[in-house]
Amino acid sequence: MKPTLTLLTGLLLASLAVVHAAESTPPIVGAIRWDAWYGETGPVKHTEASLGPPKYHYRLPWFARVVGEGRVRINGDSQEILEKEITYAAAAGLNYWAFVDYWDDPSMDIALRRYRAAKDKKDVRYCFIEEGQRMDAVGTGGWARLIEHFKDPHYQTVLDGRPLLFLFVKSKRLGKREWQELGDAAVAAGLKRPYLVLMGWWPETDAKDMASLGFDAVSAYARGGSYSMEQPAYAEQCALIRRDRWEKCRALRIPSVTFASAGWDTRPRNERPPPWIAGVAATPDRTPPAQQKPLMDAVTATPDELAAHIHEALDWTKQNRDINPSNAIIIYGWNENDEGGWLIPTLGADGVPNEERIQALSKVLRASALAPVPQSSTRSARP
Repeated sequence: MKPTLTLLTGLLLASLAVVHAAESTPPIVGAIRWDAWYGETGPVKHTEASLGPPKYHYRLPWFARVVGEGRVRINGDSQEILEKEITYAAAAGLNYWAFVDYWDDPSMDIALRRYRAAKDKKDVRYCFIEEGQRMDAVGTGGWARLIEHFKDPHYQTVLDGRPLLFLFVKSKRLGKREWQELGDAAVAAGLKRPYLVLMGWWPETDAKDMASLGFDAVSAYARGGSYSMEQPAYAEQCALIRRDRWEKCRALRIPSVTFASAGWDTRPRNERPPPWIAGVAATPDRTPPAQQKPLMDAVTATPDELAAHIHEALDWTKQNRDINPSNAIIIYGWNENDEGGWLIPTLGADGVPNEERIQALSKVLRASALAPVPQSSTRSARP
């Protein structure tokens, strides 16, 4: 029996409706968490040193305290503080946090444990960023732990249920076979295969590494990588991200999770380098603390600049679903305050949390959820 014209028309309209629904779905937006701001030991002491000079106090997380001339305390280890962070993230319109996973360092997973203990996560989900070198040390014996996290109903998924997992820098000992085993284990546990994303520095190289590992997409952790007292203005950083990541991935047809940035400004770490930053010589400022003024210049993103960049990332993602099928965005970062990228409210000069970045992000992300998908004038010209 031949299908009637009416039936064919109905099937075509139904297919178009599905495609339109997929393309008009708001992007899934997350931010990187690097949690060296909690507890009394470990890296928190070094972040306190980096942000101790008064010129950098405007970067302090909102729960920090100034305890003396050039001295601060940054211990956010309380359930109340973490749940307030959840409230801020939800108010900003974020869908998920991507926690850098430290496995064997209890001082660096305090925030993760506090997050998971929160009764009301306000629809803010989580996923992991693993590090290639660390995963080589952990080995496939770590797959069972990851699978348990994938089972968590609050773990972020993409593409109708695939757990989202980032790997920062290619693993060397774990290759395609081992990562395939992780996917097999997920399927055996009744889950879908994880969506594996390699975070690197150069899309062309990352694409080759992605293929060699059997991963699904590439992205980035940060725009920078170099430590220097001289950094590009934030507007220039955004232009470099657009040129070197978004347009490069589009031109080379590289599947990607859209990378966006709240900034890159390593001057606090250049002045007082933490021990995990190799080869950076200290360049201390001899200006007396009482004479220091906030070091806010063109390198520092204004709320309006941040909002414009994130708006552009949203539009690019919506226009390029063929390049970004996961419909996901990752922002550097939620709390990389001493390295230069942060969204978390900071300690205002009056002691009140400065929520300007949260407010700016909220306007953009909530508007995006309601706006139609913009049409790209270059869409048909792409190879």
